[in-house]
Amino acid sequence: MAIKSVYIADLAVKDNLISIRDEEHRHLSVARAEVGEEIEIFDGRGEVLTAIIAVIERRETHAHITGKRHVTADAHELILGQSLIRHAAFEFALEKAVEAGVTRIIPLIAGRSNAKDVGRRERWHRIIVEAAKQSKRYYLPVLDEPRSFSKVLEVKAPTRIVFSEKNGSALKDAIKQSPVLYMIGPEGGWTDEELVFAQQRGFALVGLGATILKAETAAVVATALVRYELDR
Repeated sequence: MAIKSVYIADLAVKDNLISIRDEEHRHLSVARAEVGEEIEIFDGRGEVLTAIIAVIERRETHAHITGKRHVTADAHELILGQSLIRHAAFEFALEKAVEAGVTRIIPLIAGRSNAKDVGRRERWHRIIVEAAKQSKRYYLPVLDEPRSFSKVLEVKAPTRIVFSEKNGSALKDAIKQSPVLYMIGPEGGWTDEELVFAQQRGFALVGLGATILKAETAAVVATALVRYELDR
């Protein structure tokens, strides 16, 4: 069974002990963590502690530190511009893209976006944390503030891609180098004006095959394929 992961942004160790509180403490309780069990604790910036649970109290868990290591950051930077879509679908895309290896997410307001960011950033952050724990990714992806389609086009990256059902070319021809900025449209698709504007700004239009994918599915497939091409 995989070792349980705990996220603590500030790894405050005192007398070789660390206290786990709030949401992470509750997660350990739900997961039936036990005294004497080995866990790992990471800060989202590459620092990882190994520890043994020493005491479980009502409001916090105390763990004895047994080791420390630094994990090297991923060589590739994947920047996902994900159009705002239905909340459940957006959160699915967010979770699975993190598991697949995205390093930065930009919520994008497209012409046909049918949802808004209504005070959900804290929830989105928790989804990112849980996905990082699940996939053992020790660097938390950056979550930007939502921005307009035109503002996302201004983000600098040597590889710039719009995944599109219309006039999409092969992905391998569009990949130059990391970072890769790639955008996924809303449930109604991109407008013709958006596609023209993106091409004028140097974005390549890339397809994901003959079938039409849901927006949240496209985000996961695109992330996996971009990473595959970068790793080749």
